[in-house]
Amino acid sequence: MINKLLIVDDEVAILRALSRVLTRAGYQVFKANSGEEALSIMQQYACHVVISDFRMPIMNGAELLGAIKDLYPDTISMILSGYTDFNSVVALINSGTAFRFLQKPWDEQALFTEVKEAFSTYHNRSHQHQVNLLMSNTAEALVELHPNGQFGQVNGVAKQLFDFSQHTILLSDAFPYCTDNCVNKLFEDDLQTVTLQNRQGKDVELLLKIATDNSRFFELHFVNKNDGAVSNRKQLAAFLDQNELITTADGLIKSNTHFAMIAIHLKNYNYWTDMMGLQASEALFAEITSTMLSQSKQFQASLSFLSDEHFVLLLDNYKSELDLHKQLTDFIEPFNTSRFSDKSVHVEFVITYCIAHEDGESAQQLLNNVLMSNRLYRSSQSNFFMRYDASMIEQKRNQLLISKALFHAVENDELFLHFQPKFDLNKGKICSCEVLLRWNHPELGNVSPGVFIPIAEQEGQIIELGYWVIESACIAISNWTKKGINLDKVAINVSGKQLSQIDFIPRVEALLARFDIDMSRLEFELTESWLVDNIEESAEKLRRLKNAGISIAMDDFGTGYSSLSYLSKLPIDVLKIDRSLIMDIVHNLNTQSMVGSITRMAHELGMQVVVEGVEQIEQIKVLEKLKCDVIQGFIIARPQAEDHFTALISNADVSIASVMGKI
Repeated sequence: MINKLLIVDDEVAILRALSRVLTRAGYQVFKANSGEEALSIMQQYACHVVISDFRMPIMNGAELLGAIKDLYPDTISMILSGYTDFNSVVALINSGTAFRFLQKPWDEQALFTEVKEAFSTYHNRSHQHQVNLLMSNTAEALVELHPNGQFGQVNGVAKQLFDFSQHTILLSDAFPYCTDNCVNKLFEDDLQTVTLQNRQGKDVELLLKIATDNSRFFELHFVNKNDGAVSNRKQLAAFLDQNELITTADGLIKSNTHFAMIAIHLKNYNYWTDMMGLQASEALFAEITSTMLSQSKQFQASLSFLSDEHFVLLLDNYKSELDLHKQLTDFIEPFNTSRFSDKSVHVEFVITYCIAHEDGESAQQLLNNVLMSNRLYRSSQSNFFMRYDASMIEQKRNQLLISKALFHAVENDELFLHFQPKFDLNKGKICSCEVLLRWNHPELGNVSPGVFIPIAEQEGQIIELGYWVIESACIAISNWTKKGINLDKVAINVSGKQLSQIDFIPRVEALLARFDIDMSRLEFELTESWLVDNIEESAEKLRRLKNAGISIAMDDFGTGYSSLSYLSKLPIDVLKIDRSLIMDIVHNLNTQSMVGSITRMAHELGMQVVVEGVEQIEQIKVLEKLKCDVIQGFIIARPQAEDHFTALISNADVSIASVMGKI
């Protein structure tokens, strides 16, 4: 990562000398000879460390550092001035505005030491911010582990599930059989998972989430539970090898006989205690276990119990995969009867299976695969039977890699923007655009937003990515204005998760305050489904944004609720019709009628109608007749880099014909 350093001084000679020394030390150095210029540079480059003179005309060092603290709270600022200013700087240091006081004339070695410590502090703060974001946004049990085997932060889920107390300091406290060698293995770069046994004899899988320079974060999952009459994971593998039940898996594999290993997960078990109380939920679980055992005997299958939520079934007396599905349907049929449905909770299962030899050559491999598959399909519809898919596992590994890399995408300068023009049908030219986030990773290459955006939404990185997009879009608009390029609207996608943050509005207000741009040129796009799911919260925050002059667009209209009844409750300025609604609009009169009705009602509510995904000239003609306002799609222009976009819109007469001529 490039360490960006800004030095501010009204004496040119000092700027040159400092720049020469610090550039030689390996820093990317930016220079400013006034507070105003310094803030302009910060707006474009968001430097990590700032060194400023104290005595400067118009805006002195105290005023500059105060502004930087408000606008860039993570930046580390230092004062470099004569000793006579020391007493004046004390208040800055005590308030936390200034990190250090550096004295003129400076000692070169002391300067290097202080700057190095400043960057170290910045990166530690940035790391801590990532940790806090990860801890607060994950629903998994998560722990931080240091190289010496000591635990760092432990989130609430982990405390609840794994009984971490104030006495749990070292890895060996939670997992007594973990040696120093085991700790070393956990910090091998290529290690992704490891299984350890805790003090209660339960096998716990540690799945690497994020690796940093100083620590690693692991998701914890119970793999099994040793419970007397039923087998734990190691015993299950050994049992299959030793031919201790009706037909052993080892014997079936050697005899080339097909059999299925089925993982059955109780999907809603965690909610039972809250709903029913501990005693009733334990009684219900005992009844489920008894029914499972009875069914396994009836189907001549062997059943193993791995934890409070997982069962593993071995079944070999089926004729085909279709027959296996039928038997599994019959196996869970008792849970659909009034015996269970009359209770205060509904029993739901996630059922996945592997088939030997196709999905694994050993009992251990089959077990690993079926449990991994079960976790991946945990959010799927209940009582569906999903077979292990190696490509899904590989996809999950890729998702973990992408998730890890996303936490560093901003600081490593890997993100950039593309801009897609929008064509105003009434004015007959391009008057607006949509800002689109792109990511180029040094190893992964250009990662599709269709891949990394959903991961960022799920894992929480979308919050900081979203602020980066807003800031970068504002920088672009500011630069365009200086060049005389003025668009009616610049649309920026805002995540519902970002909008739901308590500090979203003040952060946006502070961010926008740094730019001298007309807020009415900004348009925030939010998806229909999120807005409706959170309608009260949405309405309040959107009104505050509108009061600041920002337009609000409802994106992807038609893919979610497809209802106009709630639109009057939300301060929406733009209705953006999804491409799925217009794909057959040229030849389908019903589609034309529907889009026309949506457009008329939107206009009556004072909204503009934007149609995305337009790819045919015939579609444009229909949309013009239906009085739609703006179109967006490949027939106008594809998303493109900023220089290509500005070259396109610099032509004041960008008509449909001229734009399509560029395709």
